[in-house]
Amino acid sequence: MYRMQPSELPLAAARWFFLSNIVLAAWMYGGTRDWAREAVTWLLLANTGLFAAGLITRLRLPRIPPTAGLAVGFLLLQGSFMTWNAQRRFVEGARVFVDKIQPVPGMPGFMDTQMVLPSLLLAIGLLGAFCIACDLARNPVWSSRLWVTLAGTGLSLVILGLAQRLTEAPAIFWDVNRNIGETFFSVFRYHANAGAFINLVLPLTSALAVKSWLPGGGEGKRVLWTLAALLTAAAGFVNVSRAANVVCVLLLIGIGLVMGWIKFQTAGKRGIVTGSALALAMTAVALALAFSFGVEKTLLRWDIGLWKNTPQEDGRYQAYEVVVTSALPAAGAWGFGPGTFEAMFDIHRRKSGSMIAGRWDKAHSDVLQTPMEWGLVGATAWFVLIAGGMIRAARNAANRDCGEARILAAGCAFSLAGVALHSMVDFPLQIASLALITVIIAGLGWGAQTKNTGKLRKNKLAERRRRTNMLDADQGTTGDPK
Repeated sequence: MYRMQPSELPLAAARWFFLSNIVLAAWMYGGTRDWAREAVTWLLLANTGLFAAGLITRLRLPRIPPTAGLAVGFLLLQGSFMTWNAQRRFVEGARVFVDKIQPVPGMPGFMDTQMVLPSLLLAIGLLGAFCIACDLARNPVWSSRLWVTLAGTGLSLVILGLAQRLTEAPAIFWDVNRNIGETFFSVFRYHANAGAFINLVLPLTSALAVKSWLPGGGEGKRVLWTLAALLTAAAGFVNVSRAANVVCVLLLIGIGLVMGWIKFQTAGKRGIVTGSALALAMTAVALALAFSFGVEKTLLRWDIGLWKNTPQEDGRYQAYEVVVTSALPAAGAWGFGPGTFEAMFDIHRRKSGSMIAGRWDKAHSDVLQTPMEWGLVGATAWFVLIAGGMIRAARNAANRDCGEARILAAGCAFSLAGVALHSMVDFPLQIASLALITVIIAGLGWGAQTKNTGKLRKNKLAERRRRTNMLDADQGTTGDPK
């Protein structure tokens, strides 16, 4: 019987703590409330510290690909230095920034230390989570546990949301006295956040469902994860976010095609026919479940969106114009700092003479808000982490030598592609739980153990030559002596 060494305890504790933090971050209103966002921040920082202590006791570095490690290091350096070297101080009463003496004059700095610090601490925690996920991805046991935790947490919130819709609950079950509107879903009061969460976990549950049907998957797992995938797909249509609905449809089509192709490579034409029939049947069941849980609100919002122009949508496009024409050029290469969007947007909408009204604490486009806060340089580093994880996962999914790992890789690639599409027109990456799940999936994509295909090809070629030589030798000894 294996006994854990004392030096292994901190690292093991950090890993289990990490899994629990995924559940906590999701169930604490997704980190959308101020207190929940702060709690997620400190939990991730504590988890990162414990993980670092575990690495020190084991006398090793985290297993992170060099490119991803450089991006993480750069973001940590940029964020910490530019926060310390802030060039302005925000005056709350007047809602303006005033100059202050920089510790290192002439070097880039964010706008206000106190304004930036909460978002910077969360970013550090998220980068720590990325490193932990990369490290866990190299261990098949912990990679599987992480995969199941993400999918299981998603399933639990999906069941809550469907139960609320089925019972026509006026609000979140334990928060009925708070007015959060009619389009909430699960623990999210903003339907687009809920939709982004569903689309993040849908490919993971679908991948687990596919894996469960492989030989040795087990009857219980097949029932559980197939039902989980169906319920999650149904929730994607029951939730009223139109952008999330479109992304969900694209994900289902993509997942069906890719899984069908994988089946074709392993079982031939019969496999692709069987896989296609199963995919169509599951889609039909998911749609039937969606209608049974109540899809009327979704259809109504589509009807309004197609035939009427709402002030919210018009205002969103005006906000994009302010960011693109005024704020982004002023942000430059280094940005204003994470958490400064609302204050800087107010300044630039007045400067540009925009007539847009109301409070804008988010740009409703992460693609625009990230370079405004982190600058083009910092946004590029974030892009490397997320897009790099997606590309690496897609390559693994296309690699026939990766075996069952292809399925997880395909799920990761689709999850990251879905959140990337959604982030163009909304702000999923500004929500603590969604950002956490995104960086974890990116870490899985970056850190997945892949086989050396070049070496495999050489070994296969050597084996083929060996068999050919043996065959020639046999023919030489048994053939005609002439």
